[in-house]
Amino acid sequence: LHVKLALCADHLIATVLDAGAKRLSRPPACAFLCTPTDAHLVPAAAASAAEAAYGGGLRSLGLEKLFNLLTMGAKLKPNVCKPVETAKGPSSHMVDGLSVAQGPNYALAKRMQHWRAVVAFESGHVASTMVAPSTATLSVIHNKTFAWAYGGMPTFGYEIFKQETTNAVMSAVLVHDVLNDAGPKHPKNRAKFGVDNALKLFASESVHGGLWRSPYTVDSLGEASAGIYFFGLAKPYLIA
Repeated sequence: LHVKLALCADHLIATVLDAGAKRLSRPPACAFLCTPTDAHLVPAAAASAAEAAYGGGLRSLGLEKLFNLLTMGAKLKPNVCKPVETAKGPSSHMVDGLSVAQGPNYALAKRMQHWRAVVAFESGHVASTMVAPSTATLSVIHNKTFAWAYGGMPTFGYEIFKQETTNAVMSAVLVHDVLNDAGPKHPKNRAKFGVDNALKLFASESVHGGLWRSPYTVDSLGEASAGIYFFGLAKPYLIA
């Protein structure tokens, strides 16, 4: 269903963009909120921060290394990918934020939004598209496993936003992108903001909530985060 809805929305957006470009003095803009749980090109500073933070959180006790060892390297995996060499321009840094638990349909639907944003940007339209933070919406925390993981993720550098905060922040960024011709989402400013590859469009203005700078991939820290959450619940009784 998610993919079908994304296809319908894509058709409507493409129709409006094409018609508006022909009839309006100012081409219409394209806007998407990207999920942080996806693969993205990120600034070099974010990749460096993730690498420097590896071993953080529980490093004083070495528990994260032990957890990684006990799971044969499957959990608490480094959140750093090898830089991608490009034919021209500097190397690109990528973060693997995909969450297997969300399923392939979710990943495909969100990827389709990326493609439309890139096509719109390359066609001369403002593409207000950036990563929104992990948010404690009812649809997410209704799934208990996600709610438990969210409870422990701040240990690894994550900030889980309230829905009202996310709405306010991302709405403000949207208005800025559409009204500010000097912003990073306007095609004429791509050289100024280093968008030598259209996929770098998503690296600016993104509110990733710590995922890009976390020491561990989001798909490998769920169990550890849930364990920390339950330990926090039990801690008062253990101390008592």
